[in-house]
Amino acid sequence: MKKILLAGLVAIAAVGAFPTAAQAASGAKVVSPSMPLNVRTGPAVWNPRVRTLPNGRPVAIVCQVHGQRITVGSTRQTDMWDRLSDGTYVSDAWIYRSFSVPACGSGAAAAVQTTSATVSSGGIPLNVRLGPTHGAQRVSSFPSGSAITIVCQQSGQSVAGDVRTTNMWDRLPNGTYVSDAYVSRTATPPLCTGSGPAPAPVAAAANTAKWVHPLPGFPAGHSFRTPQNPNHIGVDIMSFTGTPIRAASAGRVLEVVCNIQAGGSCDVTGSAAMRGCGWYVKILHPGGIATIYCHMVRKGIVKPGQPVRAGQVIGYVGSSGNSSAPHLHFEVHVNAPPTGPQNAIDPIPFMRAHGVQLDRR
Repeated sequence: MKKILLAGLVAIAAVGAFPTAAQAASGAKVVSPSMPLNVRTGPAVWNPRVRTLPNGRPVAIVCQVHGQRITVGSTRQTDMWDRLSDGTYVSDAWIYRSFSVPACGSGAAAAVQTTSATVSSGGIPLNVRLGPTHGAQRVSSFPSGSAITIVCQQSGQSVAGDVRTTNMWDRLPNGTYVSDAYVSRTATPPLCTGSGPAPAPVAAAANTAKWVHPLPGFPAGHSFRTPQNPNHIGVDIMSFTGTPIRAASAGRVLEVVCNIQAGGSCDVTGSAAMRGCGWYVKILHPGGIATIYCHMVRKGIVKPGQPVRAGQVIGYVGSSGNSSAPHLHFEVHVNAPPTGPQNAIDPIPFMRAHGVQLDRR
């Protein structure tokens, strides 16, 4: 390994078995012909998107981490996510590469350049945002005096701060931004690569929101897109008719609907021969997350447009629609609305990431 020290800016480039950023850029590329590949702040689709990469774009991979398993990739099915040279992530399921990538922490991870700095914002905390502008969503804040690590800088909205007046914003290791106008540092961070972020409000607010089990005391089965039922885009939580169903997080009710085949009724017990999820409630949460609650015994007790809090009862377990026993069919969607198979994600790892264990008591 070769260490390069530049006035507090440390970059360790791996040699030999590990590809350097330049080698990675020439040996790896995006394979996503139908749509651009999302670049995120972490190894799961519910992490905020910071930009996109077009099909065929070379990428500089530093190392890999385990994350959300992607089963619809163009090159492979995998739970591995590639950390890029600016500290962001893409799913390896959409990457063609001619080399093996080391695990992050095995030496190559240090190839991400960082600059140590301190927040200098007087008596007011410094806001952390999804993009380099005051209009970007605020996700957290740092008290003045906090030590921070800067990955790179991105031009954005000009700010007159306590340290300097500048249009540069500092990208942190998780892909969020703070204005460099309020940051004291002894070295100049490198410029961020790429065309600059185009943040989408995927899950930043949801990451800090309270999430709860929608059917406390009843474990979910591992039923999301199984080989036997690849079109099942939620998980089933078996229970008893009349068990209260609770909103998984605070949000606003989008729909209270009877979803059933023509001529059917949601007010009768369903069967495997019926089509549709019966009585359901759909809730939109901060950060573009939507949850859906199916097979209710009767129409939900909330109304479209109504705000709900985490844990609030929204309906009761039943077996309406395509159902052979009382249970809750629970779905999670990102980048909503709309909701559909294209943006459904496995609720079990999503809820686990938010402190809720769905699949055991």
